[in-house]
Amino acid sequence: MPGSPSRPGGVRFCLDANLSFRVAEAIDPNVADVIHVSRITALASAARGRSDASDEDVARWCATHERVLVTCDDDFRGRTARTSGLTELGLEVIVFVAQMRGLRNQTDTISRRVNAWQDQLGALPYGPRAWVQYSRGRLRLDR
Repeated sequence: MPGSPSRPGGVRFCLDANLSFRVAEAIDPNVADVIHVSRITALASAARGRSDASDEDVARWCATHERVLVTCDDDFRGRTARTSGLTELGLEVIVFVAQMRGLRNQTDTISRRVNAWQDQLGALPYGPRAWVQYSRGRLRLDR
């Protein structure tokens, strides 16, 4: 929105456990600040590339560190997110409507969209919002 304060330092993202940790590694850090949940010491499990953290723990960490959670988990969308209290934590999340199968598909899809996400979300302050990313089309605010 015009006139809204932008995010200092730009938009930062965290990929949820239902996406491969290799996607975050494949994105150039000069293009976007992306981390995978398994790389967060407080949330990681002993297995490489895995995280067994609860949705609430992931949401709390992302909100505290002002990272937009990117996920395919419908629990972060719509009424489910509101009734489970995830939005009360202040989480901003992008939820893909369709599951993305395969590393190449995940990497290509997220790499193609990350610049548009930065443009759209960067104009807004970080806040409790759920965005829906449709397979074809733009990112839309979930109401």
